[in-house]
Amino acid sequence: TPPAPAADRRESILRTFLRDGALTRLPAQRGRRRVLLEHITTYTFEPGLRYPERAVDDALRPWCAGGEADHVTLRRYLVDDMLLTREQGVYWRTGP
Repeated sequence: TPPAPAADRRESILRTFLRDGALTRLPAQRGRRRVLLEHITTYTFEPGLRYPERAVDDALRPWCAGGEADHVTLRRYLVDDMLLTREQGVYWRTGP
């Protein structure tokens, strides 16, 4: 059976904005960006664990290697989209 349209859309977005496990750039469109942010969150941060800011930055740098995005912007988007929560320099996964 063919994949569901939502799965096709998600895979298309990931193929467009990820190359060799790194972001080529962050999409301007919020819906596309959310798909990427959820993917990054799922593969980078464990639910229930707390991360100091330095560990978050270290975990996000490989996603930004060679692309137009930087880890600070990526971290900010993750917090703004409520995929990570930040309190006093400590982060934890709150999204999917």
